[in-house]
Amino acid sequence: MHHYTRNGRKQADGFTDELFLRCGVLRALEGDESGRAFLQTLADQPKVQTLAKTTWFDAFQSSRRLSLIAEVATKSYHHFERDLRQRDCLGAFEELKDHPVWAVDGHQIQHACHAIKDAKGAHVPSGMIYGMCLHHGLMRPMARYYGDGQRPHEWPIFKQNWRQWLARDTRRGMPILVVDPAYIDNQFWLLEKIDKQAMVITREKENMKPTVYHSNAFDPDDPVNKGVLADEFAGYSNAALRRIRYGDPATGKDFVFITTCNSLRPGLIALLYFMRWRIEKSYDVFKNKLKVRKAWGSGETCAMMQAHFVALLHNLLTLLLARLEKTGLKQNAVQKRVAKRIKKTPQEKRVPSHEMIRHAFPLTCQFVRTVRHVSRYKIPWNDAYPLFKQRLDSYL
Repeated sequence: MHHYTRNGRKQADGFTDELFLRCGVLRALEGDESGRAFLQTLADQPKVQTLAKTTWFDAFQSSRRLSLIAEVATKSYHHFERDLRQRDCLGAFEELKDHPVWAVDGHQIQHACHAIKDAKGAHVPSGMIYGMCLHHGLMRPMARYYGDGQRPHEWPIFKQNWRQWLARDTRRGMPILVVDPAYIDNQFWLLEKIDKQAMVITREKENMKPTVYHSNAFDPDDPVNKGVLADEFAGYSNAALRRIRYGDPATGKDFVFITTCNSLRPGLIALLYFMRWRIEKSYDVFKNKLKVRKAWGSGETCAMMQAHFVALLHNLLTLLLARLEKTGLKQNAVQKRVAKRIKKTPQEKRVPSHEMIRHAFPLTCQFVRTVRHVSRYKIPWNDAYPLFKQRLDSYL
């Protein structure tokens, strides 16, 4: 812990900051349905310090503890990013080398037991905006937008927080944000591009009626541009933007993307939007594999702590898979399944750009369960390594 923070403090009740951090990650990993169930999981294990209920729950209302986990999560993120530098999913595209590329979206989970209700007497889910780095698959929470009886739209919450959040990026280029149509505000994004703050990629809404001013030339023989139907400059009600019409060779479905990225190849615009599904996949991991389906408590402080711990666990699991791969252990079961699917796809339906990206580490149920068991039963690494090899090689 001391490697990542200067703010550690010893507590009179013995619940040190280091123990708090360890237990927070364990809480996300264990998948218990409630805080009480997690405390029992700890208490039922031999030679594990028992935590009092009030000690545990009070810690999640501490602003100092929130500052602690936020600092640890941020510094560890940059450490993990350096460790994964050689495994850039977008490494085949030189034009993206210096640009931070983020998929940003909101994620909702069930409210806490004693959460405040809204004016109509209904409970409100706990909603958090996260960002996923499409270079390495690492995640960071941005801000809470739902909870405590409030249901504001995530867009204004995003606008209030995103600049401060992006200020922590280490890449020199202008950030590229890949977002769903809920984040469309053409004039806003055009001004952010003019101010050199960020560029955006999203999908055009069906009710938008653009006026196409002219078409931009592009190379149809470039494999990256396979599927591109047109690269246009179009006017909307309050801004003029680049507009990409794309026909997916794999499904035959047509898409229209709008963007303030003027220098990227049109096929790369489409590819980055399709990669946005990775953040949705991570939310599925949170919900169905880590079993993080419910808020750990009420209030902004607790919500942000939970988000930091869940993102930190996701990043730790991603880093663990990368380090296992460096030792020669690969997810052969997953790779065989992917290779089989590609082999079955007719050549005319293959999208070369999709095969050029380096696939992110899929956090499979079997891998998550193995990590959980190694942690729970404190299996020594010499014994855990063969177990990981067995679980990565084939499905049960």
